[in-house]
Amino acid sequence: MPIHNAIDEINIRARQMSLVSKQDALQLAETACQLATQAKYNLGYAQGLLNHALALAQSPSFDESMALMRHSLLLGEEHSFREHVVDCLQEIAGAYYAQCQYDLSLQYWSYCLDVSLNIANNEAYIQAHIGIGQIYFSHDDFPSALEHYQQAADYLPKINNDKLTASLLINLGGVYLPLMQYDKALLSLKNGLRHAKTVDHLEYVSESLCLIGQVEWALGKKNSAYSNLQMALKLNQKLNHQWGIAVNLLALGRMSLEKGDDKLALKYLSFGLSNATQRNAVNLVLQFEQLLAELAERRGDYKVAFMHLKRFSLGLQTFKNQLSPHKLHAMKMQLEMENARLENDDLRRQRASQHREIQRVERLASYDGLTGILNRRGLEEQGCELFLRQSQSQKSLSVLMIDVDHFKRVNDRCGHPVGDKVLRQIAALLKSGCRQDDLVGRYGGEEFVVLLPNHEGVAAIEVGERLRSLVDAWIWSRIHPELNITISVGIASIVDDASLEALLNRSDQCLYQAKQQGRNRVVV
Repeated sequence: MPIHNAIDEINIRARQMSLVSKQDALQLAETACQLATQAKYNLGYAQGLLNHALALAQSPSFDESMALMRHSLLLGEEHSFREHVVDCLQEIAGAYYAQCQYDLSLQYWSYCLDVSLNIANNEAYIQAHIGIGQIYFSHDDFPSALEHYQQAADYLPKINNDKLTASLLINLGGVYLPLMQYDKALLSLKNGLRHAKTVDHLEYVSESLCLIGQVEWALGKKNSAYSNLQMALKLNQKLNHQWGIAVNLLALGRMSLEKGDDKLALKYLSFGLSNATQRNAVNLVLQFEQLLAELAERRGDYKVAFMHLKRFSLGLQTFKNQLSPHKLHAMKMQLEMENARLENDDLRRQRASQHREIQRVERLASYDGLTGILNRRGLEEQGCELFLRQSQSQKSLSVLMIDVDHFKRVNDRCGHPVGDKVLRQIAALLKSGCRQDDLVGRYGGEEFVVLLPNHEGVAAIEVGERLRSLVDAWIWSRIHPELNITISVGIASIVDDASLEALLNRSDQCLYQAKQQGRNRVVV
């Protein structure tokens, strides 16, 4: 099948170009999707969607990127493209981790761990353990992080991948550092550096140099430590690797503080705080705030010290809320149970096949294939359960019925492929403007529904206006130069409604009024 081979080649080039030129990668991915659609090549289309998402992965297109990734994952599950499913899970988990959305990252890494074991993908299994270990590390649970890295290390003899080996060894060295096992840290990091140089992976080279510098500082090798950190910083600046720059500046700031060089410490820490804040690296921001508070207090500037401590305290609470200890513990127990279940290979294959099929069928039945959010059936099933809980506990529940204004014109003027992109982006914007416990789904066609537990009155209106504004403000010319998309929103809250259907009907009546009053508005 020559056309399939050609599409595969375009997708490979798109993935490679995503590291060099986002625009070129985007064009290649779109070409792959178009050709795959014409050839009815489902795997090529799913891979093209994922490559499209990776080309958009940087802010401010994160939500659009995630919508495409979830759609690609759904296609992979629907057609049983297991290796593609693993690929999607790794990219989604990594993207959520980079955005410090640890709960979601852990969820996808756990799923990846399960799938990779079921299909004996050793590289994906190692990467999943690294990902989970990094989340534990971010929450200062170093023993648990080490446990996952060591489980990954048990599988190293089964692969021949210098890049992945370098990643694991560097992470191992990084966790040995706070555990004060300096000899093990140095050995692991130097081996990781060697593998990183073998594949010329400069980000890993800079990361290993930065960590080697910190270990050497702890061992009293001050000059060598400072030299390695400076080399790492220059390399990260050359690569424009913002996360690496922030980590380097944190280490240099801490060293300058310990040396008593307040002026240099202030320079490194202030610059680093700005960098980490822009990068939304919450755990790094907390460390910068803490060190700046210590520096200000030492200099007698107690007002500034209090300001940094206040920011640190508020940030720490937000950070803890992102992934609470009981959730980490629950996930750890789940992973232990999973490993025990998988000890018997025959039983593993039987149960994995059943689990995979049940999960695929359930997901297909409840989720919209185009947008990746709940479909009408999923909304009604989960919505009825939510309605019953809120009614029985006498708590509030509001429904937002949302319609894309003049959507027929989009399909008529720009074509259905553009219309599909609009719907995917609407779904992404709605998800980004809601809480994790809110239900967001596609009710049918261009109509969406959002269920807001514990919201009514002003609070529900504020959410409706926020979602309307998000859609109105988004730059739709990114999809097509003639696009200008708005939505109308109808809101109803539980009064004496006997069912979710009655509540939906009232919100639909409000939506009708919104459209009658000129659209792009919220009516209660």
